[in-house]
Amino acid sequence: MLCLYCIAKRYIGLKYEASATEMNFEGDFKSRMSKVLKGREIIYMFLGRVYEKEIDEELLSALIHRIDMLLAFEEMAGVDINVKEGFKELRAYLSQVRNRELNEVLLELATDYANLFLGVDYAYHKKGIPHPSESVYLTGYMYQDVIDEVFDAYLEAGVAKSSEFREPEDHVALEMYFMAHLCTKALEALNAGDLQSLRRHLERQRDFLTNHLLKWALKLADDVIESANTMFYKAVGKITKGLLTMEEEVLQQLVGELEA
Repeated sequence: MLCLYCIAKRYIGLKYEASATEMNFEGDFKSRMSKVLKGREIIYMFLGRVYEKEIDEELLSALIHRIDMLLAFEEMAGVDINVKEGFKELRAYLSQVRNRELNEVLLELATDYANLFLGVDYAYHKKGIPHPSESVYLTGYMYQDVIDEVFDAYLEAGVAKSSEFREPEDHVALEMYFMAHLCTKALEALNAGDLQSLRRHLERQRDFLTNHLLKWALKLADDVIESANTMFYKAVGKITKGLLTMEEEVLQQLVGELEA
């Protein structure tokens, strides 16, 4: 059994060279499929990390250092407008803060994170996000029946939540990390020429998206966009919204490629 949180801890810092046609289905099958899977894996991994905990010095420095790489995501063809705007705003924010004191920026981001995802604003002002988990968004309460469905999806894929991560299985960070993991497994199957495994991992992505993320995380994204005080987290909300908006169609295309 693999640890989902341990997998997530191998954060790859957006080390990715993207072209302007990443989400287009042009060229040979393997190259086309690989580029789309890799682009999705990177974005899901990034979103998992920024929802997991506050931005630390290592991550902020890595993002500033690779700021030009964000332009590749901003210019990708065939992606939702919110993805483009999100990466554009993220790049603009990083450009603004690169000459500020790092500790000042980290405090600004930590305050916004606490207000958004740790319930600070909700506790004191009854506004914003009560808790970034599927159970809360669907029922208003934590640890509801849906968490068992999420646990079963992880178990079927051979992963589980580590005890190091104290949030529930249906926390948005883990659901994003899980989609990234499924993209990784699909890439491994593609590179090995195992089309049966590739289909299985794509279908798991489609099922988890339909049965879970699309039922609640678009509302979370809207709440992040509305409630964030920094351009950084507003951008994160837009990237989340844009990615999930286009994912159903993207996965249909990927599965269709295998059936063609």
